Amino acid sequence: MKIAIGMDIGGTETKFVLASEKGKVLSSHTIATPSSSDKEKDREPKKIEELLVMSLREFLDSDASRAVLSRSPGKQEVAGIGIGVAGLIDRNNGNVIQSPNIPALNNVPLREIFEKEFSMPVVIENDANVYAFGEKWIGAGRDLSSFLVLTLGTGLGGGLIYKDELYEGPVEVGHMSVVPSGRYCPCGSYGCLESYASGRALVDRVISSLEKGTESLLSKLCDGNFYRITPKMIYQAALDGDNLSREVFRESGQFLGIGVASLINVLDLEAVIIGGGLVGAWDLIIGEVGQEVSKRAFKPLSAKVKILKSGLTNDAGALGAAGFLLSKISSSRSGDPSSRTS
Repeated sequence: MKIAIGMDIGGTETKFVLASEKGKVLSSHTIATPSSSDKEKDREPKKIEELLVMSLREFLDSDASRAVLSRSPGKQEVAGIGIGVAGLIDRNNGNVIQSPNIPALNNVPLREIFEKEFSMPVVIENDANVYAFGEKWIGAGRDLSSFLVLTLGTGLGGGLIYKDELYEGPVEVGHMSVVPSGRYCPCGSYGCLESYASGRALVDRVISSLEKGTESLLSKLCDGNFYRITPKMIYQAALDGDNLSREVFRESGQFLGIGVASLINVLDLEAVIIGGGLVGAWDLIIGEVGQEVSKRAFKPLSAKVKILKSGLTNDAGALGAAGFLLSKISSSRSGDPSSRTS
């Protein structure tokens, strides 16, 4: 049985999996996405790519991964490493062009680094694209031909499956402008959808309101230190009836719906699948999403589009990256010239 290593490098967390060719997670681990480290005296600070390599080695050296890799009969065959990264990808060279939420990866030749360190094929792709691949492979998109995946996490990513194939290009729906002269976005623009519908947007919106004196349960939850607030805290406060928290989720759902309506008007879709770290707040946003789509999208188009919640696990991005690697290996062996992995 072939297995693959999958990595999902997000703005907040990085996830690792060992996955089977049938889409089963055999071993997994999650860490905080590293930044440069200078904690060790008398040593040069480590770059993010070095820390990622170190973290993958530690994952593969863990008891759980060793058990998978040594499972009888015989050792498993590791086909390679699939890496999903939040940002724009240079697929020909395996580089990260720009990652607004992980700027330390800008212009980093990840494929070359990981191929050299692990001596196996490596593919690099946008994190939302491999998430979409995972949905088509084993998720809610298995029986669909054309659908869009939106990943709600630190930022807002998009991946497109069109006529049963992954569109291997930028689907940066989070950086569509929805508010002229709106909030500043780390990508360098203003009024991006990501600045109104993402984990970062939730936190920024709450902090801004608290600094203006808005009353909220969050003031107690963070002990008065607004900069300790996380999306999870906002979600919990919303469940506890906090008006501010409920309002920011409602607002995020409204803007997300505006974006979805525009995408339905542009693309010939059967479904929009919403996933990512914030999908647990589905019940707090989906009503607003549906209302905006109903108001703004062409009825003949929106009537046939389902808005679905991802059924994949928290390892979805890493699992999709592993599956994407396996598909590239398979295509390469069948002679597909577009399937270069190294």
